[in-house]
Parts: sequence; structure tokens; C-alpha cells
Amino acid sequence: MALPHLITRQDIESGIIKASEQTPQPDAGLFGPGSVSWQIMKEAITVLAQGRILVLALAHSRLSQLLASQHDVIQRVQHSQRFVMKIVFGNQEQALATLADRSHRRRTLFDVPESEALLFAVTSWMDSCLMIYQTIIGPLTTALQERLFEETRLLALALGIPEAQLPGDWHAHRRWWQKQLDGLSSVSPSRREMGHELIREQGFPDRLPYGSYASIASFTVPEPLVDAFALKPADLAHHRRYQQQLQRLMDMTRRLPETLRYQPVYQEARQRLQGKARAGLTTRLLNRWWSGESELVSSGWSMPKADRHPGMTA
Repeated sequence: MALPHLITRQDIESGIIKASEQTPQPDAGLFGPGSVSWQIMKEAITVLAQGRILVLALAHSRLSQLLASQHDVIQRVQHSQRFVMKIVFGNQEQALATLADRSHRRRTLFDVPESEALLFAVTSWMDSCLMIYQTIIGPLTTALQERLFEETRLLALALGIPEAQLPGDWHAHRRWWQKQLDGLSSVSPSRREMGHELIREQGFPDRLPYGSYASIASFTVPEPLVDAFALKPADLAHHRRYQQQLQRLMDMTRRLPETLRYQPVYQEARQRLQGKARAGLTTRLLNRWWSGESELVSSGWSMPKADRHPGMTA
């Protein structure tokens, strides 16, 4: 068995430099408004992906070591959410500063030195957001999914995984990811109890107006984990309720105004690209409610009209 590749500080610094070199518009950040990551993660409904991420992390032999208690699980997932949002929606300076902030990273699910475990954490985050998006908002074309792989690869590279440790293309990545999911079948009793308590009993992440992830959990995690975490079986008896819940979430998402449908950090990023020094009061209040911070990606200075991002005018 090959020894795991351990990520060094030099790998992280090299990854940050390589990521910065792939940023054509610094004000738009590493990804920008035209990216698939923005398209998916702007949807507030993707908060439900945190439930699937939690299950996959608890079932992973390495990531589960970061999760000693229910408090650790919730804190890690929430810090990871802020970490990813700052990288995806921040400008280049903000994204690179977040990537270089070791104290912030230590509080997330990405605090693992093994490259394969880190790639699992990155992929589980992006794939879970993609699954929720495709289940509720609508399917992505193969071309868009391939673009999302490239963006996932850029994020993994920026976090310090050397290119040699990354799958070479989308098809290779899909095969690798399926192999990882197929290997998630053995869960310790303590992790099983923790996952059952958080998903089934507490309904994590139970966020208004979407409700609990538990209602769709059985149909969005690998089949062995349904039994491992004592989730409701994905059988015909529960399928009708699952379809009803999906329809409710679809109808709700279509009817919500943009201010509530989209993540406040996305609204904040749009306002930054419109040249505003800081987000509006409504966005700051929603940010505080969603993430605990009123401002995540504002620049703090007004952008001249000539430098504003095309397509983002107020």
C-alpha cells in the first residue's frame, strides 16, 4: 500500500500562487460570476448540502477524527461554510488571504494534511452542493459538470494538493469519487450515534425556510450509509413523502424573492462588483443570520465605474 502524500507548507504556498495566476479578473476572485460554482452556491437551498457533507465526513476514516463531539461537527461544518464562501465569492485578495489563514483553516473540515483526505473533503463539499442543486433547482449539462470539475480542481490546488495528486480529467475524477463512496460502509458506533442524533433527532441543518435535511437524506447518501446511520429506508413507502418534500422545496425556491432565494454572501459579492464599498443593510443583516458575520466579501472601497464588472451594474 502506497504511503499517503502529506501536504507541506510549501505545497500550500505553491498552490496559492498557482491559483492566483489563474485569476483573469482580480475583483471577481478565483471563480467569478460566470463560474458554475457561483451558479450553484448562490442558491441558499444548498445549505441542505451540509447534512450530506456531515454524513460523508463521519463515515470517512480520516475526517471523522476531526469530529469528536456534536459540537465539533456543527462548528466544523459552519466554519467550513464561511471558509468556502469567502474563497468562492471573495475578490482575489480576500480568497488568497482566506487560503493562507491557517487559524481559520484549522477550524474547518479541510484541516487534514493527507492529500487524498483533503481531496475527499473538497469533493464532498462541491458534490453535495451539486446534488442538492440538481435535485431541486435543475440538472446541469455534462459541459457544465466538467467545468465544475475544473473549478473543484482549482480549489483543491489552491488548498495545497499538488497537481500530480489530482485526477487528470472529469471522468477520472468521477471514477475516483465513486470508488471513495463505495468504500464508505463501516461506521463506528459512536459516529453512528452522533450522525443519527444530528440528522434524525435534531434535523441538522434545520434552516428556515427549508426545514430539515432528514426528509431527503435517505435518497441523497450512498445506500450503505442509510443503514449505518439509521436513516429512514429509501423504499417505496418513503418515496412519496420524499417527492412531496422535493416539490415543496421546488415551489418555495421559485416563489422566493431574490433577496431571500440567494445567499447573502452572493448578494454582497454582486454589490462589490457593482462598485459599492460595502453591502446594503438588508444583505448585512441576512449575512449575520446565515453566517454569524455581517460582511464576508465586501472590499471596503468604492470601485470606479470604468473598473466595474460587466453585467453587474446596479
